Amino acid sequence: MKSTLITLLVYLSISVALAQSTVLEKVWMTSSSTKGLHEVDTRIEKLVTSVGKRNYKSDLRKLSALFMKTHSRFLHSYVQYSDIEGLAKGKYDCLTATSLYADILTRAGFKYNIIETNYHIFIMVNTKDGDVLLETTDRFGFIDDQEEIQKTIAKYQQNEIPNATASHYQYQHTIYNAVNPDQLPGLLYINQAVKAFNKEEWAVCSEKLSAASQITDSPRIAELTTLLSARAER
Repeated sequence: MKSTLITLLVYLSISVALAQSTVLEKVWMTSSSTKGLHEVDTRIEKLVTSVGKRNYKSDLRKLSALFMKTHSRFLHSYVQYSDIEGLAKGKYDCLTATSLYADILTRAGFKYNIIETNYHIFIMVNTKDGDVLLETTDRFGFIDDQEEIQKTIAKYQQNEIPNATASHYQYQHTIYNAVNPDQLPGLLYINQAVKAFNKEEWAVCSEKLSAASQITDSPRIAELTTLLSARAER
């Protein structure tokens, strides 16, 4: 009984800690090391504070400043399936860049929606001046023209892999889902699983999929699990 009570108290302590964590801290839990976390956290806080001190004429201008400064200060080299700690060295992909922007937008007080598709993820920000689509991998990806936003969304909804070859796997499910920031670690684990799968590291892939399933119910987990089982039986 005493052991059970201690375990319950530890679980509750962890749950409270997670609830109080920033978006950055939550996604960094997918890393095996905290190295770089404090540095990135400090740089983010400095960026958000400096932008917050400026008197922008509109929400749109403030958001644009955050977007451009984030790209110039953090996102320097695109690396597919980049891990979150890569941000400390300027390395990113669409998911780690989206995680970074989610943290910054939250600290800056913006309301936003994260949208997951089969092969991509992007952010829709709600401002007093209208919605803005953020394509986080593109320093010119600040889209506030409503017609252009609809065109971009229609392109994403096609769920096609840019420059796809015969070796690329096409998911059977069509995904276009809103994702809350707490689910981002799960998506990062999925990316780590894909990375391990491509390297034929089956045990690591299984471990990452298991971790992902505790956080998100993305259909990509079940699909990749099926592929993993088929490979393991060969």
